Amino acid sequence: MMVAGQLYNHCFRLFGTEGELYHTEAADGLLAVFPPTRERGWWTYTTLELHRSGGVECMLYSYHFDCAFISHLGQVAAQVARRWNEAGRRLANGDVFALGKPILKGSSLQFVLATPADFEVEGFDLFTNGSDVVWFKMLHAISGSEAAYLKREGLAALERQFADAEVNSLDVMRPPVM
Repeated sequence: MMVAGQLYNHCFRLFGTEGELYHTEAADGLLAVFPPTRERGWWTYTTLELHRSGGVECMLYSYHFDCAFISHLGQVAAQVARRWNEAGRRLANGDVFALGKPILKGSSLQFVLATPADFEVEGFDLFTNGSDVVWFKMLHAISGSEAAYLKREGLAALERQFADAEVNSLDVMRPPVM
């Protein structure tokens, strides 16, 4: 619990606002939800206890608060922890997880893709307290066709497609790129 508190404080300092804590049954761990500020125009949902499964925490972003994001983040955290416990494999850039249903009702995005925490200030994505090292990863909502393209062509190719199409990662109602 001590590291979870340190991670919460790390987010609080850099996001400039207090977050609300939630417990997720799926991952049996704490999540924090930080509201938007003038400088940050989006909600940030972050795990706080996933680091015990490979030294990583996950974040989702949205323009509007929705409890579905808490549920999805808990489900993904459970999948990450299960993979760590069963295979010793930590979360990596380009990993994809099925959500089981669209990220929000009416959305065609049913998967999330792990990438570096690019929306954050330089240095945010790596936390250390002198003994623990924790990486923060952003989860982007993607479609099944985008997940298939990623599997065939790789992360760099998908990122180029997203850049060419000017994909807004916070728009979970966007149409698939392919």
